[in-house]
Amino acid sequence: MPSAPFPDLRGRLLVTGATGFVGGALVRRLLASGVAPGQLVCPVRDVSRAVRAGLPAPSLIEADLGRDDGTAALRAAAAGVDVVVHLAGTLKAFGRAGYDAVNAAGAARLLAAVTPPAHVVLVSSLAAAGPSVDGSGSAAMPADCRPVSHYGHSKLAGERAVVAGPLPWTIVRPPVVYGPGDGATRLLFRQATAPLVAVPPRPAPLSVIHVDDVVDALMRVIEVRPSGAVLPLDGPARTDTWALLRAIAAACGREPRLVRVPLLLAGLAAGAAGLWARLRGEPGYFNRDKVRELRAPGWVADGEPARRCLGVAAHVTLVEGLRAVAVAEGLAAAS
Repeated sequence: MPSAPFPDLRGRLLVTGATGFVGGALVRRLLASGVAPGQLVCPVRDVSRAVRAGLPAPSLIEADLGRDDGTAALRAAAAGVDVVVHLAGTLKAFGRAGYDAVNAAGAARLLAAVTPPAHVVLVSSLAAAGPSVDGSGSAAMPADCRPVSHYGHSKLAGERAVVAGPLPWTIVRPPVVYGPGDGATRLLFRQATAPLVAVPPRPAPLSVIHVDDVVDALMRVIEVRPSGAVLPLDGPARTDTWALLRAIAAACGREPRLVRVPLLLAGLAAGAAGLWARLRGEPGYFNRDKVRELRAPGWVADGEPARRCLGVAAHVTLVEGLRAVAVAEGLAAAS
């Protein structure tokens, strides 16, 4: 897919979450734009695994944001960096403490290791701002945000740590991010292509954005480094919780049969899913925290602040993006 022109990237860059979905896409773009592996620092828990995932060995340093005893390694990783892009986080956890351990405490550990004048780019979430049906409030400062889920509160805690610190910062709040190779995207595709497609009782407005558009915005943030800016991201067009599933099914050449599920029943199903996840010892994407977000009237971002500040706008249409995912995942034939 086409993307924004390569920016002029200066200085030494640190990217957390480089083995993740968005982090991996950003690292690939940075390298393709001419950033040398020695200019890029990626703290990872397992260097050999990261190399197998395609990350360049000269960029890697073993450091764990989830451990208090990893502070020295983080300080070594952050020494002399000009920009820190913090993408490491989790969408799955057992309760508030599990989310906080990664999304809040991990951000705090990283910030403690970074020294001025490094610029911190925190990739947060629309969930940190709280629900919106029209984008209002999506660019609110952290002190004015109203999250409704444990996940949202944990991401907001990371934002507040950034704002309270001495470093210049930019906060980026993507909505639902999708693209090939992503576990959460695969789950949506499985849901949309099931014989019966469970949906909430009423459709809620929703912002979604392709991973390529998120990376375009982050590349521009790294170049411009707007200090004190809170930038929600939005896709080219908004959708809703029913229309998104219909669009996914259509991308796979199917006609979905939507079945309205009362949120009370969804909560019971989430509780059962959570119990099964605890028995397996592995948290899942669907849990009671997700139902808290489903109860919200909408999750819409206002993309105008980012367009004004960065001079870029999302370009991957939902039809184009979902079709590419369906082909990449083997759910539709390439045209």
